[in-house]
Amino acid sequence: MQIAANAVDAGESPAVPVHSALVAVPATTTTLEVNATLQDVHTALAPVPQIEGEEIRSAAGSYGDVSRYMQSLPGVAWSSDLSNDVLVRNGHPEENLFVIDGVEFPGISHLALPGTTGGFTSMIDSTAVGSMEMRPGVVDASYSSRLSSLIELRTRQLGEAPEERSVSLGISGIGGLYQRTLPKSGMLLVSAHRSILNLVTNDIGINGAPIYSNLLTRLELAPDTRDSLTILSLGGIDSIKLTPCAGDWEVTSSYRTQYRGWRDTGALTWKHAFEPQVASEFTAEYSIAQQDIGQQQQIGYVSSGDIKTCTPLTATPTYMENSRSGLPRINFTVRAGLRGWIVATGVSGGIMMPDDAVDQPIGQHSPFSASTTATDAVSFHRHIAAGQEAAFFQAESAMDKRWNLMAGVRVEGFALDGSYALEPRVSVVYRLNERQSLNASWNAAAQLPPTMDLLSYPGNHQLRPIGVRQATAGMRLWQGHWGTLDAAAYSKQYWREPVSTEFPQLMLFNMVDTLGQSFVWLPLTDKGTASSRGLEAVLRGHWGGHVNLMLSATRSQSEYRALDGIRRKGSYDTPVMINAVDSFQLPLGITLNSRESFASGRVYCRFDLPDSLAQMRGIYDLSRINALRGPVYNRLDIELERQFKIAKGELVMQGGAENILNRGNLLGNVWLQNCTADLPCTNAQGLPIAKVDQIGRFPSFSALYRF
Repeated sequence: MQIAANAVDAGESPAVPVHSALVAVPATTTTLEVNATLQDVHTALAPVPQIEGEEIRSAAGSYGDVSRYMQSLPGVAWSSDLSNDVLVRNGHPEENLFVIDGVEFPGISHLALPGTTGGFTSMIDSTAVGSMEMRPGVVDASYSSRLSSLIELRTRQLGEAPEERSVSLGISGIGGLYQRTLPKSGMLLVSAHRSILNLVTNDIGINGAPIYSNLLTRLELAPDTRDSLTILSLGGIDSIKLTPCAGDWEVTSSYRTQYRGWRDTGALTWKHAFEPQVASEFTAEYSIAQQDIGQQQQIGYVSSGDIKTCTPLTATPTYMENSRSGLPRINFTVRAGLRGWIVATGVSGGIMMPDDAVDQPIGQHSPFSASTTATDAVSFHRHIAAGQEAAFFQAESAMDKRWNLMAGVRVEGFALDGSYALEPRVSVVYRLNERQSLNASWNAAAQLPPTMDLLSYPGNHQLRPIGVRQATAGMRLWQGHWGTLDAAAYSKQYWREPVSTEFPQLMLFNMVDTLGQSFVWLPLTDKGTASSRGLEAVLRGHWGGHVNLMLSATRSQSEYRALDGIRRKGSYDTPVMINAVDSFQLPLGITLNSRESFASGRVYCRFDLPDSLAQMRGIYDLSRINALRGPVYNRLDIELERQFKIAKGELVMQGGAENILNRGNLLGNVWLQNCTADLPCTNAQGLPIAKVDQIGRFPSFSALYRF
């Protein structure tokens, strides 16, 4: 579908029309196409790196995981090596919206707990990804608002062959892909993946091994030249059992944990061209997520001489959760070309259907309090249905050959707490010449706190949507045949952040990482504020087909104020981040892929030593939240890749190691509850406190056979 407008291509790849019978109005100078298979080209938005699926698959240290690759983009931090959390501009991972082929997904990761969109690995296999973009700040108003970013994934398009197949094997699991053309410009894509580490070990270093599988299906039909239908589905199941030895003084938690989850999103999209200047899009989708979690506190252990077994004397149930959430929603959008403008408007509506049951019968003494009587025991069961609706209007134009402007507004209403949000946005690009341009944007966005936190305590349902205002100014410093160089400065201001009423130093999105202890639910109020600001730069280059490079650098700062009004560093505050992802073509057809990551050390909270020693349990000093910072983080991942022609196909082999220098990057400090005076478990100060590192040197391998 095409929509005519006086737009100037900003050097981005043009969209390809789906139906060649629909042509632009000849009176206009150029055309901007609204495409049934690709997202719109927004020349008024700041340029961002477009990552191809092949880059994600071959990148060292990513295991072919889309989210782990995104951790190397400018402005993106991560919580730990064990998680694929994406923390954009010091925001929480819950603040990202994932969109696949124009369809919104609540999350795309396995083993993702409530209140986050990150997890162990992505549910979408990299072999099925065509391209990916992460866009912070101003985004298309037709999408639901998030406080940090919009992450757009586009599934792969079929090449010249009418049919393609592949099989892959690696650390992340075994998978397969099948894709073929159908009559009348149709297409079918099926991709599946299954974990394998659990088949060879029951412990990958975390007292357990994850088990997961996923399935992606996309079916496209074009019954005539004006219409296209797309059916898209992505789902997965996952589980893990964590069983620390109750008698091991080195364990950081005495709790056994069992987790099982299932999530799926299916959507039907109908696109119709009324005429070359007017096109509509209707999407009906349904998302569902379910998870069961159980925890038991282990007390004592069975011993035989000097050898301890990992069988506890008692295992008392301390936490049980059964949660299920459904979200049916529809979205209708119309886009039209009108006198040099592209105008879009639309409405959407959905029903949030959380069904959450939590039982924490005995709880534990809070790690945030020295009280010997208070515990965090809580139980609640909430089963409700609440509407969520939105409307938007947006206009974009090329005012002349140098200026592009986009302005829009989105209004969202939330029946869950009876609130609404007005979210204006504006973005402008000025082209200095064919190689350089300036850009600036401003937007306001809003987002509800995590549903389970809203429902956990009776007063929490009065929490209003978290709001953010963000301003960005940037420049494309250079654009040439070899690549691009971009830089930007941003400022984000948060308000109505949920903070604890019991512990006035704590904010929901800046909780102390208790590193594997039991779940904590708190009464909350929306009186918190936060800020984040920073500078970003990214260089994308390729030279002669022998060298490919993406170098990103970020300088940032984040602060928050909870109920006590004191400014503190945010839990994701990372002042300096530098990432280099590259590939070098070596002799004998070998490619060297590497990734170098450097970042400021993690902030953390120290223990209140007098109270902790008095009770022999870890109690955090809340007056010193995020006051200390660990050593710098540094990791080098290296892989060698070689392609072979085999039996009418192509075999791609990769092998290497993550954190090849075996750096002991700090994850945090833990209190060793099983440590006693007769064991060599105290630190240099004679305290039962241990430093926990992230993943050390770890082998990686993969094989991909295309045929």
